Amino acid sequence: MLNYKIRYIEYCGRIDDFVFDFDKKLSLLSTFLSSDVTAFEDWIKSDFDKVLSGECATKEFFGNVCGVEITPDTTKVFNNLTDDEEEYNNTCCKVDTKELRLLIDVWCNEVKKFKEKNR
Repeated sequence: MLNYKIRYIEYCGRIDDFVFDFDKKLSLLSTFLSSDVTAFEDWIKSDFDKVLSGECATKEFFGNVCGVEITPDTTKVFNNLTDDEEEYNNTCCKVDTKELRLLIDVWCNEVKKFKEKNR
């Protein structure tokens, strides 16, 4: 499983949000989860499920910040907003597709719990 730590973000003395923090080589996953998965949850889950079920060989999408290329074995996550090749190469990451799909479920469940608790 992809290793991460939950970091809570405080604003004006109360917990306002949270992120999953990953090792540096996977740090773009934090951005992907918070900016793209949260905004496009159903669409993203559907694309992963189509590839993992064999319905499609590959899927590609471009979210608010990240782009994703999904294959049955690995998924490449990259920064849509960079024009700098070195930054692109340094932030781009490849992860196991099944593990990332599971992580997306974990993230979405944590977001729902957080919203319920902090209404």
